[in-house]
Amino acid sequence: MIAGLRPTLTQVTRHRGFRDVGGAPAPAAEAWDHFDNGPVRGYWPLLRELDRRAGVYELRVNGELRYELRRAAAASGHRIDVVVDRDPDDDTTVSVYVNGAKVTSPDVQIHILDPGRSGAGHEWLTGHLQHEDSVPVAVRSEITTLAQGYHHSHHCAHPDCDG
Repeated sequence: MIAGLRPTLTQVTRHRGFRDVGGAPAPAAEAWDHFDNGPVRGYWPLLRELDRRAGVYELRVNGELRYELRRAAAASGHRIDVVVDRDPDDDTTVSVYVNGAKVTSPDVQIHILDPGRSGAGHEWLTGHLQHEDSVPVAVRSEITTLAQGYHHSHHCAHPDCDG
C-alpha cells in the first residue's frame, strides 16, 4: 500500500509542533526519508490516513514534527474555496482550498484590491495596473477592470484621466 502512495502524495507541508496548523511547503522526499529511516528521538514514524476521498495523509515523525501529504489536485473538476479574513485592525489573510485541501504551495498567488476609506486615487490605480510577467492575461484583465471601477477618473486631476 505504501509503495502505491509514494508517487501520488506529492503535495507536502511540514508542521513543527501541534500549533503549526498551516505548515510550510516541503519536498515529498523529505517526508518519505523520515518514514524510511526509522525512529527519531525514540519515536517510530507513523503514517495514517486522514481523508481517503481527498487523498490526505499524515506522517507523524515525533511530537514536534509531522507532515501532511496530499494527492495533487486533478486537472479538471476543481472546487476552489477562498477564505478572506479582512481584520480591520490587522493584516488581511487569505486561505485557498482546492477540493477541500488547503493549498500552501508557492503556486498560490493572491491579488487583493482594497481602495480603503481614502478611495482609489491615481497612484493607487497605477500601482494596481502594474503586474509581473508571470501574471496570466485573464487575471490582469480582471484586476484592471476592478481597479478602474474603484478609481473615479472624473474626479481625478491627473492628466491621464478624463477629469
